[in-house]
Amino acid sequence: MTNSLNSIGSIATFIAETMQVPLGVSGNLIIIADVARQHVENYTGNIIGSNSIESQYQPAILDFARADTIDMINAQSGGEKVRLAELSVEETGEEVSAEQYRILGELKLKPLGRKVSFARSY
Repeated sequence: MTNSLNSIGSIATFIAETMQVPLGVSGNLIIIADVARQHVENYTGNIIGSNSIESQYQPAILDFARADTIDMINAQSGGEKVRLAELSVEETGEEVSAEQYRILGELKLKPLGRKVSFARSY
């Protein structure tokens, strides 16, 4: 990725600009991006700062943040039914799947590796 996505604020802004995010969700984008950063940090065992995210972590963080954003959008929208005489339209709010981004995030996490430590008991 680029240096333009090296903070949780810039990731949140990128998501807001590239997705149609309702007002109720857009206020939570920084928290969503930070939770995604913490997830990648916990997986790798490396410390990832919120303002100096290295380029190798950015793609996974972005995909997890997108997935969580889509989940929040779908949770807020959903279930609209419109009926006019014989015409009936139902909207379930699930046009974009968060699972796709979650799978991409997992695929991008695996090459980053994990810190593993072993302890010996006597």
